[in-house]
Amino acid sequence: MNETTQSACACGDTATEAQLMGRLDEVLTEYQGRPGALIPVLQIAQGIFGYLPQNVLKRVALRLGKSYSEVAGVVGFYSFFSTVPRGKHLVRVCLGTACYVRGGKQVLEACRQELGIDVGGTTSDGLFTLEVARCFGACGLAPTIMIDEDVHQRVKAPRLRELFAGYRADVPGGFSADVPGGSSAGSAASPIVRKTKKKTATKKTPRKTAGTSAAFRKGAGRKERVGAK
Repeated sequence: MNETTQSACACGDTATEAQLMGRLDEVLTEYQGRPGALIPVLQIAQGIFGYLPQNVLKRVALRLGKSYSEVAGVVGFYSFFSTVPRGKHLVRVCLGTACYVRGGKQVLEACRQELGIDVGGTTSDGLFTLEVARCFGACGLAPTIMIDEDVHQRVKAPRLRELFAGYRADVPGGFSADVPGGSSAGSAASPIVRKTKKKTATKKTPRKTAGTSAAFRKGAGRKERVGAK
């Protein structure tokens, strides 16, 4: 990066590298001296810059009092971190055992063809970065892919174009990989279950009518007179 490098902000404005470094320095000042600060700082730094270039890693190492090799080693160990620019949307294809057996490799190949990039690459428009993962915890619904925080289940290769089109159009969750034109449930979503109160059966007591009560009293009085005799 150089001084003219700019990064998009949530408000739609842009910031120069110096401004981004200023934000990073504020974070480093806040976390300096805290135990276990390295990973949280790296996560925030990646959120600021979009990735972790060498000069950012050096700044983090210097301010946290760690060696550059230690910081770079942590970044290289965790797949979440990236030292190269990533696209706006991160596409991860699961190649865990269940997904692989149920067609995960074919889904990955279809993603490569549809996006025109290889694993680790980013599309020329900066929208998508393609990676592989091992498990999203949805083995019963394999094959699955994860786009940002949305897990798409039972993905079919022919539906990928429609799925990616949703993210290109900035539709939250993209379009469903299962239902044409639908929206993805997302990673934390679950079927909506509406609970209703269970009606408890109660024994109904027959209502006494005025005629019945009068007849009952008349019969009872007759019994008393008979007993007196």
